[in-house]
Amino acid sequence: MVSISEQVEDFISYKRGLGILFHTSANTLRQFARFADSVGHDGPVDLDIALMWARSGDGHKRGYESIRYEEARRLSDFCRAFDATLPKLPPGLLGKTGDRVEPFIYTDEDIELLMFAAGSLGDTKPLRPLAHRFLIGLLRATGMRPAEALFLKDDDIDEGKGTILVKDSKGKTRLIPVSGSTLKAIAVYRSERDLIRPHRKCSNLLLSANGNALTMSSADDTFKEYRHTLLGRGEIWKRRPPRLMDLRHSFCSWTIVNWYEGGLDVTSLMPVLSAYMGHEHIGSTYWYLSNVPRLIAIACEAFRDMAVLEVFADE
Repeated sequence: MVSISEQVEDFISYKRGLGILFHTSANTLRQFARFADSVGHDGPVDLDIALMWARSGDGHKRGYESIRYEEARRLSDFCRAFDATLPKLPPGLLGKTGDRVEPFIYTDEDIELLMFAAGSLGDTKPLRPLAHRFLIGLLRATGMRPAEALFLKDDDIDEGKGTILVKDSKGKTRLIPVSGSTLKAIAVYRSERDLIRPHRKCSNLLLSANGNALTMSSADDTFKEYRHTLLGRGEIWKRRPPRLMDLRHSFCSWTIVNWYEGGLDVTSLMPVLSAYMGHEHIGSTYWYLSNVPRLIAIACEAFRDMAVLEVFADE
């Protein structure tokens, strides 16, 4: 009889044969296989071993247990495609794998206000407002994770090729193309930065007030100082105030809107956007899409057109 270890390796080979890196899930499923061996489980995935593994260990949150269970369930579904006699695991047995916090989707006006506020930070050290103003623009233009932007070195920018090298982010390195206007903004920032600190020792693109690498904690704390500029215009901040990470959500949502309005084939381009954002699975990219009013309107128009086509097809 097939073992869980064999099932796991078959599943990993299948996923990677499709061109999916499948790094995190592969490690998780191999942990599952080792657990099954350690408790003497004999045979394929079944409900008892899946629940036992999902709930094993101390201090885990329910969402983590749900993630484990769903990984085991997807493995089971894959194997059942080849052998329908294998046990079927019901979905969602341990609840949701996580709650999605509603992101703040920045408009162009929001970005202008934030950049102005960041550049106006009252500070005797001019590197601070310069760096934080540039950070907002860079994140909006590229959709990078904030940490990716903060880890960038000067050498990671290739102005000749128009690319930025994002190194070792979640175990992957990728090369992202950027527009000429973004390259120009980078060049202006570096010129102003080097005028302020011509003999710097740090090779990072973004520098703190003291000329050291700008850290994530410093970027977040400073953002809290000037994000209040978005208040007073009727906005309601649900659950939590805007974050730097929400710029990544905004990039994804507005990119889709622009593609639709440009008449492009968004379905075909989604894998391109997914690779650009550094996602292993396209589902991770869909996670970033939010209910931007214009995107909802586009979806409604597409649904209406499809309904009209179906009416004519029935006639």
